[in-house]
Amino acid sequence: MGIRVVVIDDNPHLRWDGRVYPVNATFHRFLAGVLDVPGSPVSSIAHCVPLREAIAEPRTLPLDSRLDVVGTSPFDGIAGYLRRAPALMRANAPLLRHAIATADLVWIKVPASNALLAAWLAWRAGVPRFGYVAGSARAVAGGRGLGPGAQAVGLAYDVAGRVAGGRHRIVVGRGLVDGSGIVTSLVEPAEIRDVSGAPWPAIPWRLRLGWAGRLAEGKGLEALIDAAGLLASAELEGHRVELVLIGDGPARGDLEAHAARAGIADRIHWLGYVADRPTYLDALASCDVFVSPSPAEGFPKVVLDAMAVGLPVVATPSGTLDELVAGRRIAAAGSDPDGLAATISALVRRPETARALREGGLAFASEHTRPAEAARFAARVASWAKRPVGA
Repeated sequence: MGIRVVVIDDNPHLRWDGRVYPVNATFHRFLAGVLDVPGSPVSSIAHCVPLREAIAEPRTLPLDSRLDVVGTSPFDGIAGYLRRAPALMRANAPLLRHAIATADLVWIKVPASNALLAAWLAWRAGVPRFGYVAGSARAVAGGRGLGPGAQAVGLAYDVAGRVAGGRHRIVVGRGLVDGSGIVTSLVEPAEIRDVSGAPWPAIPWRLRLGWAGRLAEGKGLEALIDAAGLLASAELEGHRVELVLIGDGPARGDLEAHAARAGIADRIHWLGYVADRPTYLDALASCDVFVSPSPAEGFPKVVLDAMAVGLPVVATPSGTLDELVAGRRIAAAGSDPDGLAATISALVRRPETARALREGGLAFASEHTRPAEAARFAARVASWAKRPVGA
């Protein structure tokens, strides 16, 4: 008999017609990958997530049916949790207590609103736990331009999550270059595209920038739009800079207005949310360079997706991306429009550098596919469970 794992996760989910769907997360696909590892020490995963009833069919794909979903009380962001914390804890305590009591290991994804509650329940039940640090609430608050008060709340949230994780911890993306780290990759081996020898840019007179994710405040997208405007204003006659945005979210209207004010609305392709992964990867592959301008990320999985389809990556080295900069897997850029435009322009002037980044990125993505990372993760946590595999 294998290890029974309980995952404490803050990503909001929806229930529709008997199935559970993420609102915008993809973490569940990595969980399924852990179950797919040949001879995996993990036999079952209970996924504890905030759950609401959907009012319309979700656009995302449903969770793997092998994941046992435990629906906790929903809330709206950190502020929403803090306003209702006592009531949420009372409602969630019996749900988490039951899930943890039958588990061998508690996986706390940090930041997590239920982290301290889950840690206390795990301690009471004698079940070991570990923290899986996927980002920083304080960094997100700073990236959104929020004041010291909000950043202090974010810091407290981060500290609480790290304390709740106990003595075992995995920082997502840390140690990837030297081979000691783990990342929640979604790249399948068959998705790696061989672009060796292909020209860069693909069309000599066109430079297409790509981005994918949730259109939300604090992602650096205004700076990316302005950087595209700077590049467009400096382009040679007969050349054209374009920007492809894959995804949707609450900031789309404001971003469209920003693009219009910048005078480049006609150069932006708004593809919206793309649920089908092959279609999404094809959209990424239609670009020449992937740009990650966010000042506050952990390790954005889309960077691996972009590498897998052969794109050189330009990124603000936030979170654990700094290691990829040091390892020369990505090109570092400032988070301001001038810094982004300057780094992209340098690649255009030296396409051999872009091709080297592309080749290095492909090799890196090949080493960090979903099966490979899931196997590394399973091996790492097997020794942390209270019950040995097969017991």
